[in-house]
Amino acid sequence: MKEQIIGSIRNFVAGSPGNKLKDSDNQYFDEPLVRFANADDQLFYDYKEIIGQIHLTPQEAFEQEFGEGSFKHGTVISVVLPVGKAIRESNRVQKDFASPEWALLRSFGDEYFINILVDYMVSHIQKLGFRAIAPGRSKSFKITNTETGPASNWSERHIAYVAGQGSFSLNDGFITEKGMAVRLISMVTDGIFTPDKKTAKLYNGNCLFCSKGSCGACIKRCPVGAITKNGHDKKKCYAFVYGEDSRNRAVAHGGAFKYGSGCGLCQTGVPCEFNIPGKR
Repeated sequence: MKEQIIGSIRNFVAGSPGNKLKDSDNQYFDEPLVRFANADDQLFYDYKEIIGQIHLTPQEAFEQEFGEGSFKHGTVISVVLPVGKAIRESNRVQKDFASPEWALLRSFGDEYFINILVDYMVSHIQKLGFRAIAPGRSKSFKITNTETGPASNWSERHIAYVAGQGSFSLNDGFITEKGMAVRLISMVTDGIFTPDKKTAKLYNGNCLFCSKGSCGACIKRCPVGAITKNGHDKKKCYAFVYGEDSRNRAVAHGGAFKYGSGCGLCQTGVPCEFNIPGKR
């Protein structure tokens, strides 16, 4: 049944007309990676300490939707959506702000298409006889301002790590087999499926700077100096990505003001853009 679920997600991404830039055959997202984690994995509980008490366990996320006591055991399904090649290439040459194609990705890929994909995934799981919730797209999802910047109660990167999708990086991105220029989504179901093995030996093992002290290309790519050898300044990054200038550029390119034009410069034009550095 796992392979059937994976195939259905890949087919939807490949065939949906919502996954294409307007007046173009170029896709917002290429073929996804789909992996499964045991909802009882200890890491989900450790995140209460690593991230904070605000971060939900799979059980908490599920029961906020279906009621207390509704979840006994289950599975978390993590999906990596690689940003389409043409969009990555357009952003790779940028130096100061996102390309028009990347700006459209923010409004119509990250928001519209991912939302319909999530609805499809949940509906598909339900047709298989299970219940499901996508916490990162649910009414219980929230972002809290902390001393170090915004933090969510369901981190897609941390969920992906438990599922073996990859590792973290210097710029707070997530490096997968398809690189860092990706989007992440997940859902919790009470269906029980065999979990996949974790792939990264270290939580930041796929990042050349964190694991070997080399690279640092993302530092040079950041247009506002939000990335240094000491890490990622979330507040400075957020102010640029969602600032008024970014929002106005989004509108100028045909996107939505509220989502901004994004940035993504540290995800493109770097060794980890489309694979794990050193691996094919």
